[in-house]
Amino acid sequence: MSIWQCASLAISRAASLRQGGGNLPYFLDSNVLIGYYFHAADTWGTEAADVFEDPEPNHSSTGVWAECFGDGTGGRCRTIQQNLVREFRRAVAHLKRDGSADTLLAEAEAGEWKIVPLLRHVAELCREQPAAAHKKLLAVKEWYEELCQQRRSVLDDRETLALHARTEPYREIWNRFSAVIEDYDDCEVLLDAHDVAATIDGMVLYTGDYRHIVANRELILSETRLHDVRYLGDRTGGRPPAA
Repeated sequence: MSIWQCASLAISRAASLRQGGGNLPYFLDSNVLIGYYFHAADTWGTEAADVFEDPEPNHSSTGVWAECFGDGTGGRCRTIQQNLVREFRRAVAHLKRDGSADTLLAEAEAGEWKIVPLLRHVAELCREQPAAAHKKLLAVKEWYEELCQQRRSVLDDRETLALHARTEPYREIWNRFSAVIEDYDDCEVLLDAHDVAATIDGMVLYTGDYRHIVANRELILSETRLHDVRYLGDRTGGRPPAA
């Protein structure tokens, strides 16, 4: 079974698991949604997918959704998608200059391209057919885009990911958070999570933001109804915080 078939099965499994429910509901920060969506080309892809595919119910907010997908502007995901398209174009151009899949991979790794994991797969496919690099690259690009579309359809399913719209400003909590947390968008996310936790017991906030959120875990738990704050890096043995 190919990695693409495995990924497709995982997507179907994620949707079916939602129907079963769980006992520790999750509130997902933007880096979880983005990591799940772009998966192989995202820093937190594996960890985000693991969290999203847990049997616990997934929750987030309209604010987090707008950050990811925008309110008519496309949000962060549109920018990421444009960057990925640009990298694929550079990859095609490299091969057209009579480069090989191996030299392409070396260039991508040196430049820290996001699609490096996908290009590693291309290079592996070309071990026995080096002349087919361009064809393999286009096939991998098409497969990856299709998988992203499938993951987006899962995110769009409100039985899979419940979105909540906060109306309460929680000004006192905001003042305490904003005095310590310099990113105001993160303060808004915390208030969104608190608002959901006020009506759903046992809410766990999952995030890849160590500097602003995980590092202030004790403060957050003391000021909100959240049950816990958990770091994506802890899913794989405690990856060091991203810079």
